Amino acid sequence: MLWQSNAKSRQSNAKSRQSNAKSRQSNAKSWQSNAKSRQSNAKSRQSNAKSDPIYQNGLMTNRTKKRTPKSDPIYKNRLVNMLINRILKHGKKSLAYRILYRAMKKIQKKTEKNPLVILRQAIRGVTPKVVVKARRKSGSTYQVPIKIKPAKGKVLAIRWLLGASRKRTGQNMDLNLSYELIDAAKKKGNAIRKKEEIHRMAESNRAFAHYR
Repeated sequence: MLWQSNAKSRQSNAKSRQSNAKSRQSNAKSWQSNAKSRQSNAKSRQSNAKSDPIYQNGLMTNRTKKRTPKSDPIYKNRLVNMLINRILKHGKKSLAYRILYRAMKKIQKKTEKNPLVILRQAIRGVTPKVVVKARRKSGSTYQVPIKIKPAKGKVLAIRWLLGASRKRTGQNMDLNLSYELIDAAKKKGNAIRKKEEIHRMAESNRAFAHYR
């Protein structure tokens, strides 16, 4: 009887080992299936990445592709389109087009020159090379001069030109904008003074440049 009991126990243990072996085989197959699934997903991501414009030279990059500003339908010029986009208020793009195109016609009539030339001269004249930003160090706040890229300078120049145009009184916006652009092209006007004020502040705070 004891011998039979031991035999049954060994048979039970053998079945248990077989069951464990089958379980391990099942887990191994499941792991292989998951591995294949991960490989498939990785290939899918690589395929999608290659079709993406930010996939460069076979390598993914975290740099988003910079959008170049589009040109407007009449002058085919990016600066004109940048001005239109910044005149735009409350989604009334047709109004922004009308304001700028009327201003350009007034510039041509008043100066008898290509208005695009005046526009470029105005923006070039107002574009700053440095700006001043507040930096807090050791409990004190310093006005620190910082060099900026030309693209950022153009954005600021357009902002200042439009701001100066809106501050002119007694005229509509297209006329004010035409006057401000003409003045800026001649190195005059409030937008030019704004740039000169920023440059003076930067010069007077040169000693704090290392705080940037």
